[in-house]
Amino acid sequence: MGLTGSLHCAGMCGPIIWIMPFNNMVGLRKWVSVFLYHFGRVTVYALMALVLHSFKSLFHPQWQQTISIVLGSVFLLAGIVSFIPGSKLKIALPWMEAVKRQLGKYIGNPAMSAIFTSGILNGLLPCGMVYMALSATVSAGNAISAMGLMYAFGFGTMPMLISITILKRRFSVLNIHFAKLVPVTLFVFGSLFVMRGMNLGIPYLSPKVVVEHNQVKASCCHKAN
Repeated sequence: MGLTGSLHCAGMCGPIIWIMPFNNMVGLRKWVSVFLYHFGRVTVYALMALVLHSFKSLFHPQWQQTISIVLGSVFLLAGIVSFIPGSKLKIALPWMEAVKRQLGKYIGNPAMSAIFTSGILNGLLPCGMVYMALSATVSAGNAISAMGLMYAFGFGTMPMLISITILKRRFSVLNIHFAKLVPVTLFVFGSLFVMRGMNLGIPYLSPKVVVEHNQVKASCCHKAN
């Protein structure tokens, strides 16, 4: 999801990355700064997974299918609405404005600590792809696995975002096209989540899940030989 959804990241986070001070750095300092920024961002995703997984006992295993369908439907609808000319769909969360104000204080500061803090604040900004990935962590076996899933997701987005840093001039021209792909990404992943929740028994796309004694006992991702 991180790799295939990174076009969404390019459209949404590209403008932030282009004004980060590490774009004006050279050598080792530049790449350490880039790593610190993304590590801060991805670590926030992992901590979100840790918090969400701590409430796992409140979720009945069968609810995961319903959650998948509902969440997928929301992003499927968001993708469809985004195709309508003149429509603007925004995710507004209570802490969004406060995070933006703090990000504005740190985003131009070339200090390593400020760059790391900017990454952390970026990770707190609303992102549909992140929330879709987080929904999968509820089914993780333990908290470490849940955090690992989000680290994997976050690191999967990094090749595209680092490419934006390296090829800033070229990608700045393409950013408009990336932004147009955002609703397509929402539509595709929304459809996928709805299919997965429908328990259709389609290998990999909608595997059959069997729940016994309030636990997931089988999840078939292959056709039987």
